[in-house]
Amino acid sequence: MAAYLVRIGFAGDVFVAASLLAEMRLSRRSEVLVQTPRGVELGEVLGEASPPGAGPETSLSILRELTADDRLLVERLQRYKRDAVRRCQDVLAQSESAAVLLDVDQLFDGNSLVLHFLGPVDALGRELTDAIVAEYESQVQSIRLSELMTQGCGPGCGSEAGGGCGSSGGCASCAVAGACKVK
Repeated sequence: MAAYLVRIGFAGDVFVAASLLAEMRLSRRSEVLVQTPRGVELGEVLGEASPPGAGPETSLSILRELTADDRLLVERLQRYKRDAVRRCQDVLAQSESAAVLLDVDQLFDGNSLVLHFLGPVDALGRELTDAIVAEYESQVQSIRLSELMTQGCGPGCGSEAGGGCGSSGGCASCAVAGACKVK
């Protein structure tokens, strides 16, 4: 199993991450999905950890390279993230809060935002940003539900050969089974 140096997040933190597949070979600048303690995050491969196998132990795993569909989702989520960051910064600047939002790390699930502040955050700052984050999550969830209703819930959705939607009961227990385009 190969290990790679991967840059993740707003601050550009570098971690050692192991590929889950022995045959996975990644080049510098490859975009990958990485399982971290926070969830699934977008990362950029900086190179192989060398010598292979001699690096520090890692709890991070490279799930796969970013696909074309993943890229479209990332771009859509980035637009919503930018709007949320701008809105938070504007609201904080106009309030009596001393909090200063630098940026946000967005997890690939689209549901999780990790806020990065300059210094401590007062109660008013936390309250204001929590409200905006809740609005963001609501927007992303409504988009997700819309996509589920039109496209199904994943690879093989509506296809017994594809294993159904991946739920334990297959297509019969799928939450959006009525909307599936059974293939």
